[in-house]
Amino acid sequence: MIVRAECGCGNVRYFRALDLAQVVGAGRDPRSLSFRCTRCTPLPVVVTVLELDRDRMPRIDVHEPKVVDGRTTWLPTRLR
Repeated sequence: MIVRAECGCGNVRYFRALDLAQVVGAGRDPRSLSFRCTRCTPLPVVVTVLELDRDRMPRIDVHEPKVVDGRTTWLPTRLR
């Protein structure tokens, strides 16, 4: 499953639901997480959970968590 966070300004980020569960905990609903836009801060972010068909994979960049100097940063990688 893929989680899409879309801001009102048009900024869209995609995350794997499994990666979000590993970082914030498996008991939380992905729609209840708070996302912040890097372009504008006052606009609300709409969170949508998508299920992708493995036969028709879209070409999108998914942000994966990487631990750098003790901090978790989200780096974009190609969805495979």
